Amino acid sequence: MKKIILIVQVLIVFSVLSCQKSDELPTDPIIGLGGDVWVPGEIDAFIEDNFIKTYNIEVKYKWDPYEVNYNRTLVPPDEERVIPVLEAVRDIWMKPYEKLGGGGFLKTYALSKFVLVGSAEYQSNGTIILGTAEGGTKITLFVVNDFEPTNRAEVIRMLHTIHHEFAHILHQTIDYPQAWRGLSSQWYTATWFNSTNAQANAQGLITAYAKAAEREDFVETIAFLLVEGQAAFDAVVAANPDVANIFRTKEELVVSYYRDVLNIDFRELQAEVSAAIQSITAPQS
Repeated sequence: MKKIILIVQVLIVFSVLSCQKSDELPTDPIIGLGGDVWVPGEIDAFIEDNFIKTYNIEVKYKWDPYEVNYNRTLVPPDEERVIPVLEAVRDIWMKPYEKLGGGGFLKTYALSKFVLVGSAEYQSNGTIILGTAEGGTKITLFVVNDFEPTNRAEVIRMLHTIHHEFAHILHQTIDYPQAWRGLSSQWYTATWFNSTNAQANAQGLITAYAKAAEREDFVETIAFLLVEGQAAFDAVVAANPDVANIFRTKEELVVSYYRDVLNIDFRELQAEVSAAIQSITAPQS
């Protein structure tokens, strides 16, 4: 018993002595804990006026490694691209929904944060991530450094990503129609990237990525109809008559979801998005 007590006493003494080190703790603030303070500039004023005050949406464009996948090589956004990207997001996504859904729509289906990343996130299977929606509240938008407002293809690519991710937030809040289940179940696969868009179209899916899962099929259909537009969707249907009924059923389910669940006329939303894309991409005189 005495030996055990002696050992405990020695450990206590050692512990006390080890706490008497003279090394000083660092005094520099840590990034994310007070070490990322900067003088607000034009970008911060734009975010404050257009996102924080109006929608209570935070926009993070300064690099924060805790907001992204730490085991991927990513780069911060070019600050010259930030306002053009956010203007497109505001005009092509936010304003159409607010106009048709009412001033409280984007607060009802709350999005609390945008995180901007300059590059794409490359995956080990050769695919890239252009955007993510997490927990129904946060959207991470990649490839910001490639954005150019006068490049229509680039605007459509980025806003397709935004509408895709927001559609995830919608169905995470109120589930998509039960009738969607079973329409294309046989084609869903984790290796969707082995298919081309044309092959997916022949199976009744609007893009190859729509084959990733049922929920991805739903939001890809929404994003395509809104951003690529009705004429592009009709062209895909016309080119694939064997599955035209699948496409039209999915289209009808999207329209009814917006009407019955969100109280939004989807056709009017399409028109608003199309007009906004035209306005953003039109050459400035």
